[in-house]
Amino acid sequence: MRELRLRLSAYRLLTIELLLASLFINLLSLASSIYVIQLFNRYISYGVDATLITLTTGVCIALLFEHSFQRLRLKMAEMLGKERNQQLLTSTFYNLTHIKTSALQQLSLYQRQEIMQCPDIIADAYCAANITAVLDLPFILLYLIALFFISPILGFVTLFFISAVFIFTQFNQSHLQKTLLALNELNTNTKNIAQVINQNIDTIRLFEQNQTTRKLYEQKTSDLQQIKSELANLQNHSQLINKSGQALLSITIYATGAFLAVKGEVDVGMLIGANILAMRTLLPITRFAQLSEVFTKAEQALERLQRFALLETERDGGSALANYSGSLTFKDVAFSYPNATTPLFESLNLDIPAGSVVVVTGGNSTGKTTLARLIAGLLEPSRGQILADKLTLQQIAPNWWHSQLCYLPQNVHFLPGTIKDNLLNINANLDSAQLNALITAADFADFIDHSPDGLDTLIVNNGEQLTFGQRRRFALARALASYGKLVVFDEPTDGLDQNACQAIYKLLIALSREGRTLIVFSQDPKIIQSAPLILDLNSKPIPRISQNIPQDKT
Repeated sequence: MRELRLRLSAYRLLTIELLLASLFINLLSLASSIYVIQLFNRYISYGVDATLITLTTGVCIALLFEHSFQRLRLKMAEMLGKERNQQLLTSTFYNLTHIKTSALQQLSLYQRQEIMQCPDIIADAYCAANITAVLDLPFILLYLIALFFISPILGFVTLFFISAVFIFTQFNQSHLQKTLLALNELNTNTKNIAQVINQNIDTIRLFEQNQTTRKLYEQKTSDLQQIKSELANLQNHSQLINKSGQALLSITIYATGAFLAVKGEVDVGMLIGANILAMRTLLPITRFAQLSEVFTKAEQALERLQRFALLETERDGGSALANYSGSLTFKDVAFSYPNATTPLFESLNLDIPAGSVVVVTGGNSTGKTTLARLIAGLLEPSRGQILADKLTLQQIAPNWWHSQLCYLPQNVHFLPGTIKDNLLNINANLDSAQLNALITAADFADFIDHSPDGLDTLIVNNGEQLTFGQRRRFALARALASYGKLVVFDEPTDGLDQNACQAIYKLLIALSREGRTLIVFSQDPKIIQSAPLILDLNSKPIPRISQNIPQDKT
């Protein structure tokens, strides 16, 4: 309920108005009890039709006003949460896109998806209807006062029942929190396993892993069903207690009231009115008990968002060079992943002047992609500095630095939208001639020419409609869209046919002749043979730097 207190304290005037509206609503709801009492005591006793008409008209007017106040209160409660809901959505998206990659990689894809759903869970929990249900709780006192006015004994009976139901609700909520926490953790693990299985169906079939993965998945789902069963039992038990409590309260009120009626302390109208008041007294508590699970899930979602917000984020600001030349310097750079026993590489010292060509080579898992991401600013060195024109990347504004790069990652991903959208997202100033030039340079023109929508072809599901080669060409065009001085290509010819490789070779030559600084991560022999400087990550832990006599670049 911390979130509700936060929302109420942020809008004090609106909260006061909500409480006043709740007071009027609960006062008006007394009309039905008063109507029953007066109906029996005045109309049935004396049979005056004018009395019946007056009483019925009065209670209908009260119900009409109550309905109007209910609608007004719901609208005010919606205003109470609207801005806060948007704030949660905005801050969650900001954190997701600004948390450092090294910290974000500690979370699985499913965990990140769960975090993105947290604002919706919180918004649904603290919707207008649920907020007004909580606001009705303090006005239980109003019904109790009315009951004590009718009969102190019936008031104490009702007080005993609502106290017992409230204590049970709190006890049940504590068990509910533990069960939901366990359910969330196990559900996350199960979804992660399911995601891995879906991504590796071919591997599971080819290497006869069906039985192993099936046993693992069955075990997790069995544990999950057991916890869900425990949760369902808690929910059912809570509902049964609430229903039984209502029934027992009604029986006790009638039994006690009948005894008092025989003694002449209450009449029939007061007895029926007291029962209506007792039910209204218990209703807010049973309603709150039904919302316990919703509020518990919201509190857990809020805690997840708070933990997520504590992860280290990238800098918002930083320096930007007026005219970056394209030079890059490594000073005693080392990198190791968390919990790794040895560094991936260390003591890397290399000065790359503007316009140079460097090829970084090495086998799988030697650190090529990691070094590329270090240059891109997606990761930070464990030790040492990377400098651009003598300014460390830690001082440079990330957005500005990314605009200076022509970066081609090894594993490419695209945003939903058209091909043109993806290119303009990199450089919004591109005109039609420049877009066509990029497509041609990346050898992607054939696909565009034969596509019915051309540059307006829609990219869905990360470009699943594209072949591997088309995806690489598209990613290459996107990399070139920044017109950056520093070109960082990670395995540009990997998996491409001979014609596509030839196009890459020609592009690299063209970029070099334009004076761009090229850092190419590759195991392609032709690219290695054509480079004047080679950084070999096969040499551990200190990479070997060697000069090369360039051969024919074509």
